Amino acid sequence: MKTIIVCTDFSKEAENATHYAASIAKENQYKMVLFNLQSVSIHALNAQASADFFYEQTLKNQKKLSDKVNEINTMYSIETEYHLASGSFIDELNNCIQITNCDFIVMGMAEKTLEQRLLGNTVTKAIHRIKKPILIVPGHIEYTGVRKILFAYDTHKCMSWSAMNDIYYFINEFNAEIEVFNVSESLEDFTEVIQDIDLNSGYDMDDIKYSFKMIQSMEVVKAIEEEVKLTNADLLTMIPYRYNLVESLFHRSKTAIMAYKNKVPLLSIPLNID
Repeated sequence: MKTIIVCTDFSKEAENATHYAASIAKENQYKMVLFNLQSVSIHALNAQASADFFYEQTLKNQKKLSDKVNEINTMYSIETEYHLASGSFIDELNNCIQITNCDFIVMGMAEKTLEQRLLGNTVTKAIHRIKKPILIVPGHIEYTGVRKILFAYDTHKCMSWSAMNDIYYFINEFNAEIEVFNVSESLEDFTEVIQDIDLNSGYDMDDIKYSFKMIQSMEVVKAIEEEVKLTNADLLTMIPYRYNLVESLFHRSKTAIMAYKNKVPLLSIPLNID
């Protein structure tokens, strides 16, 4: 049985993502794990709260998660459990991934705030540091199925077999049609796409509905947004790339940008090249 982890802090966006994930789990007979990272307020730390206080907080969080598990089980009739942790979000999420052997992660996404613009948030950190596919669900989206996937593909970056396996898994799981979409500033780059064997080598494409589209534009993010609207895509798929220190001064992750701006769920596929 496939397992998905849903990260929740019980916010409006997290609740929406939980129900979105539960709908997928019911449709595909997945197991679902609710992951919650309990945090201690700065006031409690400053007041040097007692061990009893922290114990009581843990019991309250466990009760809240247990109630949510029961609610999901009743509404969707799926196997659900919870994982409560404290500490570093990325470290604890990786620990939960190892314990549950999960297949992908679901996270809710709020509208971008000034603080997020300056510091980022847990979603953007997870995109670049977690080596599992992450499905990022905007706070206003309900699950109605996945029939059309738009895969925004960058020809200037390498493609791993691991990433391709993840993409093909989601295509087959949802029985979806996929459009491979490339935006380039140069016409010469189109030749690379046509000759790119990474997209079809080693795979039987006969049972997959797919198409390619290439456009020339200086505004990559805007072009992707317009293509999402034009194709009425149910899911946007992208692969985040890690920049070194010098490159990061000149490049912003387009996957992270689309996570904030996107009007449909975004599936971030890890490249997994160490």
